[in-house]
Amino acid sequence: MRTISATVPVNDPDLADQVRLDRDDVWSGLLRKARNAVPFVPAMTECTVVEHTPEGLVREVVLHGERVREEVAFHPKRRVSFSRRDERATWLIHNDIGEDETGLTLTFSATVALGQGEEDEREAERMRAGYLQALRTTLALTRESVAGGSATPAP
Repeated sequence: MRTISATVPVNDPDLADQVRLDRDDVWSGLLRKARNAVPFVPAMTECTVVEHTPEGLVREVVLHGERVREEVAFHPKRRVSFSRRDERATWLIHNDIGEDETGLTLTFSATVALGQGEEDEREAERMRAGYLQALRTTLALTRESVAGGSATPAP
């Protein structure tokens, strides 16, 4: 198993005219992404919530053409976790709202079954690039929602 991660600042200090997001805004964006990740994750073509649980939800997604069942756990205003455990693959993904010296951050980390070979390295880099894009898209769509006044309240 290998962990791949990427962190981006939530608010770019060099963009003064950018809609500023706070922790509640980012949390609302992550909840939207958990319920329907299609607009947030380019490789995902379907996302259907099949069950609500006390801790989160269970969803079926089509990712890279493969139908996958994921358990999603909510850790209010700090983390959303996505897990898959089946005969084809196992992964644990976290989307974490954090803070550093520059302000709020959003981190994506995934623990996946990858080896150490050259092909595995290329796959890890491809995944990391995709995760970075998903982080940026999540923040951009959340910013659009906040600017338009349609942020989804937390459950």
